[in-house]
Amino acid sequence: MIKYPVIILSITSLGLLFYFTKGIGKDDPPKYYPDENIVMDYSSLRDTLYTLKPYFIEVNLTSQTGYLHSRYDSLMEFGLSTGTRRIEDGVETKEGLFVIQSMMPRWHSRQFDSTLMLNWMGFNYGIGFHALLGNSYYRYLGVRKSSHGCVRLSREDAKDIYSKIDFGTPVLVHSGYPAITIAFADSSDELSIPDYSQMRILLPERFLSLYGGKYLTENLPRLLIDRSNVGHPGLPIGDARRIPKRQVILPIHRYIQPVIPSVLNLELVKREPAK
Repeated sequence: MIKYPVIILSITSLGLLFYFTKGIGKDDPPKYYPDENIVMDYSSLRDTLYTLKPYFIEVNLTSQTGYLHSRYDSLMEFGLSTGTRRIEDGVETKEGLFVIQSMMPRWHSRQFDSTLMLNWMGFNYGIGFHALLGNSYYRYLGVRKSSHGCVRLSREDAKDIYSKIDFGTPVLVHSGYPAITIAFADSSDELSIPDYSQMRILLPERFLSLYGGKYLTENLPRLLIDRSNVGHPGLPIGDARRIPKRQVILPIHRYIQPVIPSVLNLELVKREPAK
């Protein structure tokens, strides 16, 4: 008989009530595991920010991989090459939350000998996505950092992404441990839109709630990000390595069945016996 787990959780999406295994056969009795024996691992919890745009871009500096997340299409994964100090006048591509601030199909770099950049998509002052003529740089895409600071793409990927995004498209640049994630919202959703200066204050405060295990009890507003409140310097993204496995939840949450955000990927963990 094949077994499968059934999990019932709290309204916070995280407070576990109980779980049991149930056989496919109608006469196969469920095996019940009391709540006292298991707890949830909350370390996958992230502060969620929202966009009304149809796409957002994610850049992983560690793996040199990019992702075009879509409201409608499947996820697009692509190799890229970011900035490095190992070359003359090079800088590391900065981590942070940005939005697309400028777009040009062809642009000559004023800083680097008028190099022609194709499908330019700027997000952090003079830093942006682009392709180059020739194929010599292709061998570094998805392999290692090789640019002066920008995010190099293949001509094919740059053209495709350029055709889909527009001004204000979010860009999340990280090294594998962002404490935020981005979700798609609708115009009918209740969203808060603080200005840029407020966002720079609010996000660190929200991170402290997350790190302190109180994120689920504070009823934080849902924040919308767009070109009006994300400036060229970007916004902080926190450090997911500081998020604890335990979060405080309200007792009433344990009696209501929720919808679980797929982004959390929560796992069951054994509770250590009392000594």
